[in-house]
Amino acid sequence: MAEDAASSSRRRMESIRRHLLPRSPLILSLNPLSPAEAEPSPVIIGGMVLDIHAKPSVPPHPGTTVPGMVKYISGGVARNIAECMAKLGTQPLMISVVGNDMAGDFLLKYWRSAGLCTDGILQVHDVTTPVVSNVFDGSGELIAGVASVQAVETFLTPSWIYQFRRHISNAPLLMLDANLSPQSLQAACKIAYESGVPVLFEPVSVVKSSRIAPIAEHVSAKDSREHHLNCIVVHIAPFNH
Repeated sequence: MAEDAASSSRRRMESIRRHLLPRSPLILSLNPLSPAEAEPSPVIIGGMVLDIHAKPSVPPHPGTTVPGMVKYISGGVARNIAECMAKLGTQPLMISVVGNDMAGDFLLKYWRSAGLCTDGILQVHDVTTPVVSNVFDGSGELIAGVASVQAVETFLTPSWIYQFRRHISNAPLLMLDANLSPQSLQAACKIAYESGVPVLFEPVSVVKSSRIAPIAEHVSAKDSREHHLNCIVVHIAPFNH
């Protein structure tokens, strides 16, 4: 199973690299050029999430706290892929949303420290930054988790995405994650389709993977994990009849 997972990850990264390598690597900058002057770069639209990982040092007991370790980690499927692209030598444009709170400040501070562009990241007052809180057992297996990512679907609207249509039209690759609303997914795909830009779709979860159905004809590559693919096939099939 571990070998299959590693092979799947390699295939996904290679799919991304094929779109990125033909382009000359860009120098990371805190002051990106205007759309008219900037070199084409991948566009990533989706969640920036604060992951909170809690791991007890003794067996947990219901109804009370136990000693252990709690970590804050920059996460989110789209954010993670954008960071990996940057490490491959390009400067992706990340289009996302965070709140004007501790979690949002944490994510933005890390992003800026990596020299990455924040022009596409909307920071909204009185909104909770997407957060996922996970509790693990002593062996590292997930016991329970709660995801609060509604801000992505609510604030990454078609109108916000359209503000970056020039970036999308000139991009070597557009990557979307399924935290976006169906309307925003379709809006982004429409821009990419009109300019011949390949689209990578990341299902995020089995439940949200069904959002690919209306945009499947525009997607060039998908997550290759079997449980996601099975759900995708189930939801795409009715559109082919």
